[in-house]
Amino acid sequence: MERAKLRAEIARLKEDFRAIKPHTRKRVRIPANDKFATIKDIAEAEEASKKPPKRRRGARTKDLAPVVEKAQEMIIHGLDRIHQIEEMD
Repeated sequence: MERAKLRAEIARLKEDFRAIKPHTRKRVRIPANDKFATIKDIAEAEEASKKPPKRRRGARTKDLAPVVEKAQEMIIHGLDRIHQIEEMD
């Protein structure tokens, strides 16, 4: 039950991290006839940077599920070890 609770917490933390992590930086487009960007241009660039980047054509992605699962097991094992040590004190 403790492991399930920790896995749920890990999943929640990952989602929180993805929500606050900026995906990419986008360049502010300045119209050709203007010298400076307007607030609207800056807001559009900021909004575009919050979106996930587009996948490039032909880009290969490895299946990361085994790596993530192994990392979760290591975290859970470490947390279990910490709890054991705390119980001994």
